[in-house]
Amino acid sequence: MGTEARDLAELFRALYEESARVVDATVFLFAMYDEASETVEVVRQMDRGEEHEGGSFPLGKGFTSEVIRTGRPKLIRRWSAEGPPVRLLYGTESAELVAPQSGLVVPILSSDRVLGVLSVQSYQPEAYDDPDVLSLSAIAAQAAVAIKRLRATEQLALEHERHALQLEAVLANINDALLIIDGRGAIVRLNRAARELLCLDSLSLVLGQPLERQRLEQWPEAAREITEALLPVVDALRSGAGMESLEIELRSGERRVLTVSASTLRSSKGQLQGGVIALRDITGERELERLREDIFAMAWHDMRTPLTLIKGHAEILLHHLSSGGGDAEASTTAAATIVKHTERLADLLTTLFDVHCLETGLLSISRWPTDLAVLIREVAEGVRATTRHEINVSAEGGVIGDWDERRIRQVILNLLSNALKYSPEGSTIRVSLVTDGQSATVSVSDEGIGLDRDELGQMFRRGYRAAPARRVKGDGLGLYLARGLVQKHGGRLWAESPGRGQGSTFSFTLPLADEQIIDRAVERSA
Repeated sequence: MGTEARDLAELFRALYEESARVVDATVFLFAMYDEASETVEVVRQMDRGEEHEGGSFPLGKGFTSEVIRTGRPKLIRRWSAEGPPVRLLYGTESAELVAPQSGLVVPILSSDRVLGVLSVQSYQPEAYDDPDVLSLSAIAAQAAVAIKRLRATEQLALEHERHALQLEAVLANINDALLIIDGRGAIVRLNRAARELLCLDSLSLVLGQPLERQRLEQWPEAAREITEALLPVVDALRSGAGMESLEIELRSGERRVLTVSASTLRSSKGQLQGGVIALRDITGERELERLREDIFAMAWHDMRTPLTLIKGHAEILLHHLSSGGGDAEASTTAAATIVKHTERLADLLTTLFDVHCLETGLLSISRWPTDLAVLIREVAEGVRATTRHEINVSAEGGVIGDWDERRIRQVILNLLSNALKYSPEGSTIRVSLVTDGQSATVSVSDEGIGLDRDELGQMFRRGYRAAPARRVKGDGLGLYLARGLVQKHGGRLWAESPGRGQGSTFSFTLPLADEQIIDRAVERSA
């Protein structure tokens, strides 16, 4: 039986005829198992006397996969009682799909290795019993002999080469989600990335069926949205046309942007065989583009005022110098204004660059043993000279960590600047430093405008400014950047406030240093 078959398709027909003599083979399936890729390759399938093409699917949780894993037959007397009706309906065009009620799957074994499976299914419950298991297993044993003979022939080698070329095409684009369709537009293969993108399992996807005939009601909303966008692409491939690039914006669930490209598959004689559809998630790229646009808009908005002032005072200074006299005090004031706003521009550009580096993962941290108490006092002392606020510092000494001194200075200065900006002149700003043996906590408290409860969680969003703060000049980037810098050090930054008009406290934690780092700090100061 079948031992003289010249290829797997011919062997399939011989196995079907033999099986139909001894068991109910209303539905019959012959599949090979590729151990290296853990893929089940369905050779052919017979459904109510009609032969259909095969396809492939990764080893999963169904009965076929269970038999391959265990190497033992599986008898399903009543499918509704023992599990879901798992069946791959290759090429079935029937509008009404009737699920089988019973089934039998047996392994094709060579020594202890599973070469494949034979599967029969019936639309009647309890169509199979234990003697049927023995009968189909005997046929599977003959199939094993035939397969081993075929594997030694050139014909099977050519078939393996064809499958290898298909697999190579998949692997070449492994980072993309790939759908391979035949000339009718039916899905015959998809890779793991495509299953993950569509969030599909083997129960909801019917290989051998066109997209428009899939059980879309069982698919997730995002998968249905992608499918609707792909239908014109499939139609183009059916007509023999490819597609360079198409963008799909998904609005169900999280916003995502996909790019789609498609190319036709043709035989050596130029006949249309199907096509390959590749999908790539470019949400991150679009977010970076939006970030660049936002940063440019912020830069243009925030630079206009200092540029106008610099230009105006430069003209005043130029007029005084060109007139050969002029008011020395006015010239000095103009020059000072130019310097002040040039520094403001430099600070703004530095902030924008740091935000860009933070968003793109390019922000660098240069760690070195740093005394946090000393750093806080230095920053506070520098700020005192520029304000009428009272700044009280409570910081115990010897709090050392392996931190980037410049970046932490930037965080402390940002929190102090915020407190000064949104607090009345003459009020008190309190800076404290405490430790618990594992981490250090720095807090900056003010007596300013305060925050509502619903604003506390939004303060660190890029560009966000609380309602009362919008009357004060600012770019909404400082706290966003400060949180990113703290997180880069393994810490966290948060805000607290009793409510509007009752002041705020911004705190951040940093992990403390080990003894080795402290020793390096002592050596550095010696």
